[in-house]
Amino acid sequence: MNQSMVKSISLIAAVLVIFLSAASFYGKAGAYAQAVQKSETEKTEQTLSKDIAGDAVKENKQEISADGVKDVFLYDWFRRGGLFMWPILLSAALAMGLIIERFLFYKKAKLKPAEFLEDINQKLGSGSIDDVIALCREKEMVISRVLLKGLNLRKLGLDHVEKGISAAGSIEVASLEKGLSVLSAIGNIAPLIGFLGTVSGMITAFQSIAAADQVSARLVAGGIYEALITTEAGLIVAIPVLAFYNFFVHRIETFVADIERISSEIAEKMLGENG
Repeated sequence: MNQSMVKSISLIAAVLVIFLSAASFYGKAGAYAQAVQKSETEKTEQTLSKDIAGDAVKENKQEISADGVKDVFLYDWFRRGGLFMWPILLSAALAMGLIIERFLFYKKAKLKPAEFLEDINQKLGSGSIDDVIALCREKEMVISRVLLKGLNLRKLGLDHVEKGISAAGSIEVASLEKGLSVLSAIGNIAPLIGFLGTVSGMITAFQSIAAADQVSARLVAGGIYEALITTEAGLIVAIPVLAFYNFFVHRIETFVADIERISSEIAEKMLGENG
């Protein structure tokens, strides 16, 4: 897959990250806003005089509803996170692009073709090495290319066949692992960026507290709330990225195990034919 396509996928991924995150945070922010608005309404009603007419109470409620706390949308949540939200967002977009690219690459490579593996087992059981070579030439997939590289050297002996399969397998595994180190790095760095943003936000909050003449609970809670946003964002990015990273690593390990198993069976078959 060329770089332009990866960039396009990354751009699409960034939009997906925004919309998926919106679904998670809109409900929580809306519930918080409604709770604060209800508290403010009840507090205002308690301070009203009992002698005020019902119309005056109704008018006051309308003013509170109009001027009360508004729902915190994703943009507001992102903006409150501060400067450190931008590298987290870019990391999420890059990770999503790499995940999609790896999914498409592995799907095209057919790392675990059940039908091919069944045919290989059948040829090794009742056929000959020539039948295995013919089958590998018919199929265009990663595992067949690896086996064919070694089997083409069978006239040189079993050692060359095993070395050929091992060398071809190492080359293919290196291609399969391309980009996974970046995913691992994003999964480990994103929470650290979030923690750094939290520390920076806490420093700013305590500076505001030190400069204020009267410290209120709202001033302290608001500063901590904004500081913790970056930690939450970093974890939101890191958890799925590390999950996909381990999933891809597992697929590669399964592919390597299949290669080693078939290579061992090919060696036994060659020894049986030569014996």
